Amino acid sequence: MGHIKITTKVFNRIIVFFSLLLLFHCRVNPNPKGSMLNPKTPDGLFNSILLFALLNNGPTRDWTSFPSPFGTPDPTDSLVFDQIGITTYAIYIRNSIPLTRIYSSTDGTTYTQFGDPLNNFNNANIFAAFTGRFQLSNYHSPNVSGTGWTTSIFDPGFCLVKYNGTSAYLPGDGFVDRTTDSGGSFNRITSSPAYPSRTSGSCVYANGKTYILGGKNGSSNLFDFWESTDGIIWALITERIKQTSGGGINRPCNAIQNTNDTSVLGMVYSDVTAYKFHVVFNNLALLQSNDGKTWTCTNPNLTFNYGFNSIANRAVLIGKRLFVYGQTDNVYTDLE
Repeated sequence: MGHIKITTKVFNRIIVFFSLLLLFHCRVNPNPKGSMLNPKTPDGLFNSILLFALLNNGPTRDWTSFPSPFGTPDPTDSLVFDQIGITTYAIYIRNSIPLTRIYSSTDGTTYTQFGDPLNNFNNANIFAAFTGRFQLSNYHSPNVSGTGWTTSIFDPGFCLVKYNGTSAYLPGDGFVDRTTDSGGSFNRITSSPAYPSRTSGSCVYANGKTYILGGKNGSSNLFDFWESTDGIIWALITERIKQTSGGGINRPCNAIQNTNDTSVLGMVYSDVTAYKFHVVFNNLALLQSNDGKTWTCTNPNLTFNYGFNSIANRAVLIGKRLFVYGQTDNVYTDLE
């Protein structure tokens, strides 16, 4: 039996039609107490609550657009970030050429290219700015000038989670590796992490813990949230991050409630904002939490074009300003 698809535009027209119908009914009804919108009657109270729920947009967050600091993007491009102090480093990978370039920024809107371009045919969106060394999944630069790139042994992990200037965890599909020499060597610390199989994910290190959010498992998106203090023992925080407040019907926050078609563009952690965890989706719906279990959602004030290649590390926090880099749109919002 076929299914009927209702587009957003059609859905909104239906809502407006019934809203007007209810309002006109209320206006011409000679008996106000019997009005469909009279909250003093059982039917009127129910209809009033229903109409309010339909028209409620939920809380909205202001995002500001700015031009791409990396030139004209391609749908297959990849972008990975890391930070040392006040400096944000970005590896921009033009997979269609292929060509990798390194950039730096202190404000998030203006990036300066430096170092040597890298003809890179096999990078897995892994990047860490260690003290005195840049490390990719299959190349490294023995300095922070981004020169002298040298081939490294390829490691198939999905994120490099730095926990000090020379050490990082490398979670992968069914394993976790660790480096203590700025990526010079990796040692496997577990071949059976508790988190389910995945080939990607958003990762962050904070409060002495490594956090992993979601990722890809075959054709499905995952939205589970895990933590570990040593990279070996992992504990589940929640099976699915989702809003416990905010949203509104047919809004970006509502779209991430139960769908598996929405991708995570990034996760950041902050000690200087009211909420600690901030997770942004590809429609710019922003989930925020202090414990990883209870989440508040805000809808964006604009439509965001993130492109076709949803990489799980397109968000950077600089101070209290959250930046999200897409294709072709780039935006930021002040968290406080």
